[in-house]
Amino acid sequence: MPIQVNGESIPAELIREEERRLSQLPEWPDMPDGLDKTVRLRETAEWCAIDRILLRQEADKDPRPIDPALVAAHVERLVTSQSCRVLFDDAPLARQIEAQLRLQRTLHELMGPLPQPTDDEIARLYKSRRQSFERPETVRAAHIVKHVDETHPESEARAGIQAALAALESGQPFAAVADQYSDCKGNGGDLGAFARGVMVEEFDNVVFAMQPGQRSPIFRTPFGFHIAEVHARPPAGIASLREAQDTIRRILTAMREQEAARRVTEQLRARARIRRMRRTA
Repeated sequence: MPIQVNGESIPAELIREEERRLSQLPEWPDMPDGLDKTVRLRETAEWCAIDRILLRQEADKDPRPIDPALVAAHVERLVTSQSCRVLFDDAPLARQIEAQLRLQRTLHELMGPLPQPTDDEIARLYKSRRQSFERPETVRAAHIVKHVDETHPESEARAGIQAALAALESGQPFAAVADQYSDCKGNGGDLGAFARGVMVEEFDNVVFAMQPGQRSPIFRTPFGFHIAEVHARPPAGIASLREAQDTIRRILTAMREQEAARRVTEQLRARARIRRMRRTA
């Protein structure tokens, strides 16, 4: 049944797009398949599409332009992240980003300023959900790598990593050797802290078998030859309030934004003319 919002028809593809998006959310795959699920998914998708149209209509009333430099920065960031610029036509991409920024500006202005989570609120949520803030075992490590690929033959990489090992065995600091010899220069080869599974298996197998202060021999991964040094091994466990507070602050902020956005859409719906049009034979 076609839907009109303030005289504007909602494209069927927009509703299908919302159905696809909603079906990926955690609550939908867990619901048993059947007519009830199909109907609820369709109805929810329709209301999401209605809300998107209402918000866009509000945004269209605002004549203020979006800063072209801001749009260009978003385009550049997106294109760079995709690694293959020829796949993109910047003009339509820029229009899409400008429209999205316009919607975000309108929504934030309609929501108004939101109070920041207080320390007491953060502490209460941590206390009530403490078991949710489990911290996996992590390793903080640094490495020296000599890549093996189309432009770096294995013999060249092996010679480079052996030269780095010789420098280490002569007493030079790991960070200095990394900055001199590694193909990933900068920051002394520091990889920061990471959990098991973030790096390739061959790398994990080495560093998670080491203790703080230990240095590995030369080893191979699909990327090439490495030497690793472990700086710290924080054990698995429940994160402390101090460790979890930034995550909790983001959770509380997102909850407030969702509630504020819900109030905005309810207000827009209350003022709107929403009609479900019956198809004529």
